[in-house]
Amino acid sequence: MKKLNIFPFQNRPTLLLFVFAVSLLTRQLAAQEGKKIVKLHYVNSNNRVQYLLLECVLKKGKVLTPISNQSYKIYLDSAGTNLISNLTTDETGKAKAFIPPSLKAVWDASSQHTFIVMSGDEEVISDFVITKAKITLDTSGADGVRNLTASVMKMENNKWIPAADVEMKVGVQRLGGILSAGEEDNYTTDSSGTLIVEFKRDKLPGDQKGNLLLVAKVEDNELFGSLIAEKKALWGVATKVDTAFFDQRTLWSTRFRTPYWLLFMAYSIIFGVWGTLIYLIRQVIKIKKLGA
Repeated sequence: MKKLNIFPFQNRPTLLLFVFAVSLLTRQLAAQEGKKIVKLHYVNSNNRVQYLLLECVLKKGKVLTPISNQSYKIYLDSAGTNLISNLTTDETGKAKAFIPPSLKAVWDASSQHTFIVMSGDEEVISDFVITKAKITLDTSGADGVRNLTASVMKMENNKWIPAADVEMKVGVQRLGGILSAGEEDNYTTDSSGTLIVEFKRDKLPGDQKGNLLLVAKVEDNELFGSLIAEKKALWGVATKVDTAFFDQRTLWSTRFRTPYWLLFMAYSIIFGVWGTLIYLIRQVIKIKKLGA
């Protein structure tokens, strides 16, 4: 009597192939659904403005897509109390919150704080811890050598102490980011929390007076978050704007400086079209009168 085969994978290769296919299909479905990622960033700008930047994205494979209209609450140290702000992400998937003055006493009471992000009753982020820190940027020059000095201090036991081994960028703020002041892309503070960089960017275009915006930036440090210090220095080349160039009648000028030949062509086309329409209308009127 022939036995009924109710399990089709009696041989090992077929079973392994089936398991592999199911695993591959599961991964593809998970990749299509994507994974929602919520990040929080702390920024201290010039030791005066402190804010939190929340970022919400959907990760599908290697592609990150911003998610808008996502609502969150951020608390300081304790969920349910010390509310910092209610946030809703914009079209870029980001939302910004400033630490309110009402929490100044709580902020000053400790050298280290935890930020908690809630989505409804769910804790999305609960381990984002920041140690208070500050950054300064100074300039100096002697014998034709110009230096940038950046210092980072952190608070410990209610005292400011040097922060060693902090990596940062030091240079000039440009449209594409920070142009390094020296030969290295990043610099690290020494045991005194200080670093000195020689400014080697000669003849760099500045504003109309020759000012450059110098920047020292610690970006997403695991202890301090992002620290930014800015300072203007008259180390650039003054930019001169030739307004006479824009006063000429060229294709890239304003409408009041349109070239005459272009005006002639445009008005000729307009008069030609309207003239033809008026002529046709008059001919139609004449034909109706003759028919009457």
